[in-house]
Amino acid sequence: MEKLLTIIVPVYNTQDYVIRCLESLNHPNINVIVVDDGSTDRSGDLIDLYCQNHPNFHAIHTENKGATHARLTALNLINTPYFSFVDSDDYINTKNYFNLCKNMQYFNYQAGNGRTTVYLPNLNIPFKSKWWAKSHLDFLYDKQELSNISCALWDKIWHYDCATLFNETSNQKVYEDLEFVYYVLAKKRYMFHTNKLIYNYCMRSKKQNSTSALGLDITKEDGLRGLITAINSMKDKFTRDDILKDYEEELNSISIKLIYQRIYNVLKSKEIVNKEQMAQLILQILDKYIPNS
Repeated sequence: MEKLLTIIVPVYNTQDYVIRCLESLNHPNINVIVVDDGSTDRSGDLIDLYCQNHPNFHAIHTENKGATHARLTALNLINTPYFSFVDSDDYINTKNYFNLCKNMQYFNYQAGNGRTTVYLPNLNIPFKSKWWAKSHLDFLYDKQELSNISCALWDKIWHYDCATLFNETSNQKVYEDLEFVYYVLAKKRYMFHTNKLIYNYCMRSKKQNSTSALGLDITKEDGLRGLITAINSMKDKFTRDDILKDYEEELNSISIKLIYQRIYNVLKSKEIVNKEQMAQLILQILDKYIPNS
């Protein structure tokens, strides 16, 4: 049987979660490429053992060069009509996920999106992403919906023709997804959305070396600075392809929302005592990357 979908899984030091992830991807019509990005724990051994016992899973081991490099390595090996990215500490709802891919094929869409269940560290109650009123979207007309889409790659499926748009390196340590998501959606223009829950996003804490948690931490070099450099890189792609004027308002809305969320983290943080000093740091960062802000 020819496979319909390839799922790419970058892995770095997620030995406690990676098997749960891989088990959720095990489907007869799905290929899985697992890229060990130079892990220093037992992740590489666990991946090898799992792939040896599952012929539709393939393991690759590379030096530690980040998630973007791991994804690019795997993109060159895709031989299915569709592909997607799943983080190794998360897992999917297999039936709903694959049905999204089949709907994309049926309606001839090159981008697909689904709803997510989010599990935050130290919070026992998960929450679910919004219910959408539309399934078929044209972003030149449904521009508000573009700004409502998450900036992550992991809750989306792409047609193989999108692969060249992802085929760029990135200097981002955090928010590397943001550089590409809205750019590729705008370039492809049309997207199919399912209100079925397809993805389980499990954010780990900073103590567990989560890059997502690092990105939310405005006190770190890669926090707010990393977000703003990713925003600028994203806009550079729109400018390069002469489509910024069509989507500038939506991109500004996305940027403001993400920056505000990070500032809100400072205001609510119990770990930050001197919030006045932190406010000054925020202003310095904004002034450096967004003059006259």
